[in-house]
Amino acid sequence: MYFLASKYHEGVLQARRRVASGAWRRYDAARVMYGLVNAVRCRCGDDLSLVSADQFGSYVEIPGGNVRVPLGYVGVLAPLLRDLPDCCVHYCKPVQLVRWGVPGPGGSGPAAVVRCCDGEEFPADYVLVTVSLGVLKAQADRLFCPALPAEKVEAIDRLGYGLANKVFLEYKRPFWVWREGGIRLAWSAEELSDRSDWVKGLCTVEEMAGSQHVICAWVAGPEASAMERCTDEEVADAVTRVLRQFTGDPSLPYPCNVLRSKWCSDPFFCGAYSYMALDSTVGHQCDLGAPVPSVSELTAPVLLFAGEATCPGHYSTVHGARLSGIREAERIVQLTKQFCGPPRALADRRRN
Repeated sequence: MYFLASKYHEGVLQARRRVASGAWRRYDAARVMYGLVNAVRCRCGDDLSLVSADQFGSYVEIPGGNVRVPLGYVGVLAPLLRDLPDCCVHYCKPVQLVRWGVPGPGGSGPAAVVRCCDGEEFPADYVLVTVSLGVLKAQADRLFCPALPAEKVEAIDRLGYGLANKVFLEYKRPFWVWREGGIRLAWSAEELSDRSDWVKGLCTVEEMAGSQHVICAWVAGPEASAMERCTDEEVADAVTRVLRQFTGDPSLPYPCNVLRSKWCSDPFFCGAYSYMALDSTVGHQCDLGAPVPSVSELTAPVLLFAGEATCPGHYSTVHGARLSGIREAERIVQLTKQFCGPPRALADRRRN
C-alpha cells in the first residue's frame, strides 16, 4: 500500500470529507497513518518509542522546501577553502586526544594541544569540536583530557542520535511518472513486528531533482546499519522486491546502478543525525553547544562546539550545521575583540 507524497494535502481534504460522510474504512485510515508514522521514523532515524513527542515540535521548518546545490556540498565548501592560506588544512589526521585547560609551567603554554593518531601535535588557542553527536557518544570519555563537565556529558547522553541511509537507484527506463511525487511505504504494525529483514526500515522512495532516471530510497533505524552489510546486488534485489510488493506490479525492472551511503559504519559519523529523545530538551542542545569553560570577563573558553546537534530548531539538517559553525566563528571573533588578541595575551597581562 502506498500513496503519493505530493498528493498529501489533497488526501487530507478527501479524508475529512469521507470521515464526515462515514465512508472511510478503518483499513484505509490505518494505512495512511502507517505511512505517516513511517515517514516520521525516517526523519528521526530511530524507533518512535524513543522520540519525545513533547519536544518534536521544537524543530523549525524553513519555508520554501529543500534546495538543490548543483555541484553538491563541494560547491558550498570550495569558496570557503579558496580564501584560506595554503597548507592550513590538514587532511587524513584523525584526532586521538584533546588536552585542554592545563597550561605549561608558568602558564605560558598553549590553551590546548590536539594530538593526532599519528603522534603529531598541534597547539591551539581554541579547539572547535565539530564531530557528530554519534562520535561524541562513542568517544567523548576518552577524547578529552580532562573530561568534559557534567552538563556536557549529560547532554551527549540524553540527546538522541539516529541511523539513516540513502539508496540511489538508477534505471535505464523509468517506471514512474516524472514529477508525480514520491512513495511512502505504509508498513503495518504486524509487518514491523518481524524486523529480521532490513527492508522493513525502508520508509520513503523519492524522485531525484534534475534526473528522470534516478530515485532515492530512505532506510532508517537499525535496518540502515544492517543494509550496509549487504552487497549492491542484494540491496537492488531487496528494494525491487519491496517496490513490486507495494505497487502490485511484478514487472518493475531492476536498477542498472546502485549507489548508497554508509553513515552507520563510518567511524567519523557513527550514524546520521540527532533527534529529540524522551529525556532530552532544547536545554540539552544549548548545553552541547556551550563553550568550555564558560565565558567571563577574565576567562576565555578553550573548547567550542558546533554541529547540527548544537543548533536548536534546526537539528538534523545541513543548514543547522552551517549556522552552528558561523555561530562559533563569530564567538571567536568577539572573544578576540574582548581580550584584545588571543587568550594567551590575557595570561601575559595577568602576569604583568
